[in-house]
Amino acid sequence: MASLNTIFERLAPAHRAALQWFHDREGQEVFWPAPLPDGTFIVNKAKGIHKPAGIKYAVSVRQSLNGPYADHEPIVNTDGSWTYRYFQEQLDPAKRDSQFTNRALLACRDDGVPVGVLRQVKTKPQPRYRVLGLAFVTEWHEGYFELRSPGFDQSPANAPLIDRVEQAIETATAFDPSNLEDARRWIDAAIVMRQGQPAFRKKLLEAYERRCALTDCRVEAVLEAAHICRYMGKETNVVPNGLLLRADLHTLYDRALIAIDPASHEVSIAPALKDSEYASLAGRLLRLPKDAKQRPSSEALQTHWMLVRSIWEKQS
Repeated sequence: MASLNTIFERLAPAHRAALQWFHDREGQEVFWPAPLPDGTFIVNKAKGIHKPAGIKYAVSVRQSLNGPYADHEPIVNTDGSWTYRYFQEQLDPAKRDSQFTNRALLACRDDGVPVGVLRQVKTKPQPRYRVLGLAFVTEWHEGYFELRSPGFDQSPANAPLIDRVEQAIETATAFDPSNLEDARRWIDAAIVMRQGQPAFRKKLLEAYERRCALTDCRVEAVLEAAHICRYMGKETNVVPNGLLLRADLHTLYDRALIAIDPASHEVSIAPALKDSEYASLAGRLLRLPKDAKQRPSSEALQTHWMLVRSIWEKQS
């Protein structure tokens, strides 16, 4: 991939200045960014994806707290590089190209042009934002743009989404909720099983009445088929081994940041979430399917519960 300096050289001055703003403030918390001295806006209050007039590409993407889209938490590697799954503008993935902002991000992907990334960390009054820095748009899948920081680790664990799904399927065996080997690897691999196989997701949508099992969210485009126990082939794509969750909660579940007590069906959260917007999840009850045969497997919940609790104990 070309260096940032080489890329900047072929961009219009206003575009280059906007990206430089993000590059210079990487890791900082800021208030709403003012326009550049030449009047160029680098973010947009009306849209999360900002494409200034006269520029072919998107200049920035912004995540808002309590926004309508289920953007995922960035995944940060030990070397500081990161990847971030950002949902397109327009809830229906099939209508991606109806939005000029989505087309502008696709142009960034196709031509290797980075975008600035800004995430809200505090709401009104005086909202604040964290500048993640610059990122390259590496792929689009099921409504999500995958953004990667420059120098992102290209090891197999960080391979593209489709490659990781195929690898997980190739190593699949029969479903066994008591099998905990390679638990850490499972947590990372499970994250890429977005929406599972179509038939599995369809069954969960029906079982949970097309509502998130934790939030009652009814936006189907952001509801995903989460495996309670790790994905190990079609034998695990059964409703008792699944939960219908909003995309961001699916990520938290797979990353061992939330867990469900197998006895009470209450949600517990990791210490890392206690001061976050997800703190309200603690103590919330899982909404169960009306059909008792489709309710979560106690054994599967117990397996996940024991795994997550052991991780939290080691972190405390």
